[in-house]
Amino acid sequence: MNAAAIFRKQIQTLFPAYFALVMATGVVAIASHLLQYEWISNLLFIINNIGFGLLILLSIARAVLFFPNIIADISSHDKGAGFLTIVAASNIVGIQYALQKNSFSPALFLWLFALILWVLLVYAFFVLVTIKAQKPTLEKGFNGVWLLLVVSTQSLSILGTLLIAHLSLPVNMTTFLSLCFFLLGFIFYFILITINFYRFTFFPVTADEFTPPYWIDMGAAAITTLAGATLIQSMKGMQAFQDFVPFIKTSSMLAWAISTWWIPILLILEIWRHFYKKFPLQYKPGYWSMVFPLGVYTICTIKLSGALSFPFLKPISSGFIFVAWAAWLITFCGMCIHIVKLFFNTNQLVQE
Repeated sequence: MNAAAIFRKQIQTLFPAYFALVMATGVVAIASHLLQYEWISNLLFIINNIGFGLLILLSIARAVLFFPNIIADISSHDKGAGFLTIVAASNIVGIQYALQKNSFSPALFLWLFALILWVLLVYAFFVLVTIKAQKPTLEKGFNGVWLLLVVSTQSLSILGTLLIAHLSLPVNMTTFLSLCFFLLGFIFYFILITINFYRFTFFPVTADEFTPPYWIDMGAAAITTLAGATLIQSMKGMQAFQDFVPFIKTSSMLAWAISTWWIPILLILEIWRHFYKKFPLQYKPGYWSMVFPLGVYTICTIKLSGALSFPFLKPISSGFIFVAWAAWLITFCGMCIHIVKLFFNTNQLVQE
């Protein structure tokens, strides 16, 4: 097998949710910026743009060369929602441009790109999994990846809110659109998390089934908090939306409480998985789905502190950022080692 054939195989089997790398790096960069660690923020901004560009190129190559594989993945119960990482990643890079660089033209382009993709992917996924003749059981077909429906929807709300003054639409119309995405993401969360509770508590969960994407249970609640806090701050002085503000404040506080509650549960389950069940700890692309919630929880706590005038929340973010940095660095090093091993294994196969 030559190098070209091996590379084609890697493209063909590209993990649909690999854009979680961009999501995780982006939120850690934004959190670093908000806490005034600018050199870290700027370094992660550069890394994220490179990673986003490479993944876009690989995804285009896969769409051109292996389109049937993409359709098969989108119609898969356990993989299909993973494509929504592209939507969330695009919005998070857009948020980086808006907040870190005060550059709104690329942010607007990324929001429009994400909006179009969200429409295509969400409806394709729902229709394809609905009309399938053969469907998996709940315990085999449902996992934490489904919560990307929430994450992608709330990411559209956040970036849309930041772009209110930069869209050609009337301010009230743009705010209304962002509010609709927030409410839709909010109801998605409670539908999916109910299914997840049922899955966890009434079906067996093995160590290999408790994968890192289950951390999105927490991340989805955290990004809902962030979307709500962003809306609260943008609605100040907008008379038409004042009746919604109390509900958004309550919803955001509720989402933050839920995301906080999830953290010890998920940590305990990780300890159970790796130390009690002896499941090997090795790099998988899915581990970026664990880093993302840690970063977005840091951001949402900062933003909720400001939106609700709760200054006592901010020290939580000041400490939690170190957890997010550590998780990102460990996962990034694991990825680099994985790529190096893959490169050497490819060379050995070519020589043989």
